[in-house]
Amino acid sequence: MSNAGGGQERAPGSRLWRTVMIAAIVVLTVSMGMGLAWFFADPLHVPEDVLEVLDQRASVIGMFSSMLMGATGLVVAMLGLRPELRSRPVDDIASTTGTPGPGQAEPAHARGPRRRTVLLVAAVPAVVVTLIVLAAIRDSGPIRYEAEDGIAHNARVVQPVIGTSNNATMGYLNFPSSWVEIRVEAPRTGTFTAHVQYSAGDGDARQIVKVNNSTEYVVLYTAYGWKTFKQVSFKLHLVEGWNTLRFQHDDGRFAAELDYVEIA
Repeated sequence: MSNAGGGQERAPGSRLWRTVMIAAIVVLTVSMGMGLAWFFADPLHVPEDVLEVLDQRASVIGMFSSMLMGATGLVVAMLGLRPELRSRPVDDIASTTGTPGPGQAEPAHARGPRRRTVLLVAAVPAVVVTLIVLAAIRDSGPIRYEAEDGIAHNARVVQPVIGTSNNATMGYLNFPSSWVEIRVEAPRTGTFTAHVQYSAGDGDARQIVKVNNSTEYVVLYTAYGWKTFKQVSFKLHLVEGWNTLRFQHDDGRFAAELDYVEIA
C-alpha cells in the first residue's frame, strides 16, 4: 500500500551534495580559525616592515578571500541544486505552475529551460558581487609608508600631531646630517610616483631624496604652516622588490616634517 500523504524520499545524489556543502563549510571555518591563530602567534617572527605591508594590503587580501569563498559557495550550491530539481516530483512542479493538471506528466521540453532559469537566477547575484569586488581592487589606492616608522639620523619622531595619518610625524630634519630612510616595495622595475605628505611652517623647504644610495631627486615643500599638511608628488625610478628612500635635509634655512610616503 502506498503512502500517499507521506513525503518523497530524498534522492541519494541530494544527500551526497548536502554532505559536500556541510564539509565545505567546516573546512572553510577551520581554515579561517587556523589562519587567525597563525597570524596572532607569529611563529615565523615576520619582520616589522613585512608586517606593515601585509597590514596595508589586508583589505585587498580580504576582498580576494571573500570573492574566492563566494565563488566556491556558488559552485557547491549550484551543483547541489541540480539533484534537488531532478528529484522533485512532477506533481509538486505542476502545483507551483498551475500546469499541467494533476496526474499529468510535465512535458519534457519544459523541464530543461526551467532548471536553467533557476540556476541563472542563482548565479546573477554572485556575478554582480564579483564585478563589484574586481572594480574595488582595480581602484585600490597606493601603498602607504609612515615616515615615523623609518630609520632616522639626527631627527626624531614628533607626536601627537593632529591631522596626520598615524598621529605622528618625522620631524627635526633641520641639519645637513638629518635624514630618514623609508623602505618601499615596487612590484616591478620602472618609474613610479611618490606622494609625500608634509608640513612646513617657517618657510619653503627642500630635501634631497636618494634612492638605494644612488639616484638623487630634489623635493620642494611649500610652507603652509606646521599644522597644515599638504602633499607633494614626484617621479622616481624603483627596482623590483624593496627600495630604500633617504629623505635628507638640504643645506637651507627651513625644514619640513614628513607624515607618510605613498608609492603609486
